[in-house]
Amino acid sequence: MKPLLLHKNTKSSLQSFTARHALVPHLYNQWHYHLELELMFVIRSNGTRFVGDSIQPFFEGDMVLVGSNVPHFWQNDELYFRGEADLYAEVILLQFLEDFMGEAIQLPEMLPIRQLFRNALHGIQFFGKTRDQAAEILWSIATENDQNKIIELLNLLDLLAKTDEFRLLSDLGYQKQVTNQSSERIQSVCNYLLQHYKRPIALKEAAAIANMTEKAFCRFFKKSTQKTLIQFITELRISHACKMLLTGEHSVGEICFASGFNNLSNFNRVFKRVLGQTPRQYQRAMLRQL
Repeated sequence: MKPLLLHKNTKSSLQSFTARHALVPHLYNQWHYHLELELMFVIRSNGTRFVGDSIQPFFEGDMVLVGSNVPHFWQNDELYFRGEADLYAEVILLQFLEDFMGEAIQLPEMLPIRQLFRNALHGIQFFGKTRDQAAEILWSIATENDQNKIIELLNLLDLLAKTDEFRLLSDLGYQKQVTNQSSERIQSVCNYLLQHYKRPIALKEAAAIANMTEKAFCRFFKKSTQKTLIQFITELRISHACKMLLTGEHSVGEICFASGFNNLSNFNRVFKRVLGQTPRQYQRAMLRQL
C-alpha cells in the first residue's frame, strides 16, 4: 500500500519527544508513515498489524518499535467499529526523532541504540521480560509529570537495544518505497480485502475497486505492497488463523475453514511456508511468550 505521510511535532523548545496514554474506540487505521520512530504498546485491543510488508495479528501486550519512514498501521477487528461502549482500544504511544538528543546520539556509548534504530527499519516486536519491563517504563513516561523523563527514555532504549527477546517483522527493502501518490486508491483496496478475505476474491473484483484494468492493477498492487494479490490475501488469512490458534478454542480444521481455506492439507502447507512452522508449533511457541 502506498502510505500517507503524517507530519508530527515531537521536538520543540519544550520537549524532545512525545508519549501518551490513549483510550479510543479503535486505533488509527490508515496506512501511513512519518519521520519519527514509534514505539506502540497495546494494553487492550486486538486485530491485524501491518508494518512494512509484514502482516500479523496483534493482541493485548503487543509491543512494536517502528523505524523512521516505515509504513504501518494497526487494524482493529470488526467488533471495534460497532460503537459498543465497553469495547475500546487502550495503548501507550511513544514517538521521537533519531536525533532527539542532538549530537549526543553519535557518542560511542550510543552505538547499541543507533543499531536499535537501524533494526527498527524492519519493525521490531518485543516480548517476554523485556516487554514487561519496558511497559513499566513506558507507563511512567506517558502518565507522570516527571522532569527525569529523558533519563527514563534513555533507560528504555538501552533496555530494548541490549535484549535478545525480540523478532524483526518486515523486509528492510520496503522502507525506501514510500510515496503519497495513489494512497486513497490502495487504501480502498486494502479496506475491501480486509472485509472480504475469507471468501474467494477474483483479480477482476479487486481491480474494479481500484478502477483499473487487471494488468495495470497487478503492477500497481505489487509495486505498492511488495506482494501479489494472492500473497496479500493469503497472509490476511494466515493472520486470522493465528488469532484463532491463540484462543485455544478451535481445532486446526475449524480454523482452516474459518480463515478462508477450503483444504486442510493446503492450509497446513501454506501456514508452514509463510511462518516456518506448523499451526500447532506456532500455537505452542506463541503461548509460551504471551
